[in-house]
Amino acid sequence: MQKTRMLMNRIYPYLVSVGFVLIMTLLGEFVKRKLEPTNIVMFYLLAVVIVAIRWGQGPAIITSVLSVLAFDFFLVPPYLTFNVHDFEYLFTFGAFLAVGLIVSTLASKVRAQIIQRQTEKLHSALLNSISHDLKTPLVSITGALSALLGSTSKLNEQQKNDLLETARDESERLNRIVNNILDMTRTESGVLRISKKPCDLRDFIGACLEQLKDKMGSRNIKINIPKQMPEVSVDFPYMLKAFLNVIDNALKYSSDGSAIEIGAFCIGNKVRVSVHDYGYGIPKEDLGRIFNKFYRVQRAQNVPGTGLGLSISKNIIEAHGGYIRAESIPGKATTFIIELPLE
Repeated sequence: MQKTRMLMNRIYPYLVSVGFVLIMTLLGEFVKRKLEPTNIVMFYLLAVVIVAIRWGQGPAIITSVLSVLAFDFFLVPPYLTFNVHDFEYLFTFGAFLAVGLIVSTLASKVRAQIIQRQTEKLHSALLNSISHDLKTPLVSITGALSALLGSTSKLNEQQKNDLLETARDESERLNRIVNNILDMTRTESGVLRISKKPCDLRDFIGACLEQLKDKMGSRNIKINIPKQMPEVSVDFPYMLKAFLNVIDNALKYSSDGSAIEIGAFCIGNKVRVSVHDYGYGIPKEDLGRIFNKFYRVQRAQNVPGTGLGLSISKNIIEAHGGYIRAESIPGKATTFIIELPLE
């Protein structure tokens, strides 16, 4: 599925080029009895500029070549043939092709410069975000260990244990951040290799909750998964990460003592899993962006995180042929819905 999506992403700009040429040809057909053919050339040049700015030089060159051919075949007499009786049109074709190539080159250079500037700004923002997230636990670890090393006999056993626990907790947090960055790199670079095996969904959810038990506090975890639920074919370690991130998100953005509901049922040849919390909710304007990497909803509650977890989950779930989405009532509840194919 990933290979098909990548292939379509490569082909799409060229299909758009063909579409633009067809549209401009239809426009030319409507006005060819009112305008000189050489004036209709401007329609095609407009298409070349649009394609060059939006999709780059390759598709723009294809647009230029197809435009010359379509212009000759449909809009220059004799129609529906590539024969040209007027030498003037041959010069027009040559000039149009040359101008089209020059325009496409210039427009694509402008596009490349714009993209480069945007990329530089994005990289700067991402580096600032990552460096801040890495620096925070490192400062805490360094502070705790420095206090221990310089304390000699000034600290009692309880204070020493507290500092050691702080260093341990922040080390685990740092390890999660690094693992998230590595997982994000794998899922986006195409290195992710899915090896599916049948898995009992109840056991799978149980394994997730076991790993998150230290974060549950006094929350009431309700599981509603039928015993006769068919097995789901997944890559267990990767899908475990995906569900851990989703359930962990529900824990982080809901108050201690509230309920977390995890349910599942079959729809045709798919299984739908829902993770519902009664927490802070997600503003409507943020729902479409929460799966973007490094995106975090601006909240009054200061919840630590890198903004990578949900993006990693989305990539893993889609690599399994499934999808994930979120529904939310701001300030009341959020539901993450995951669908996976039954094989």
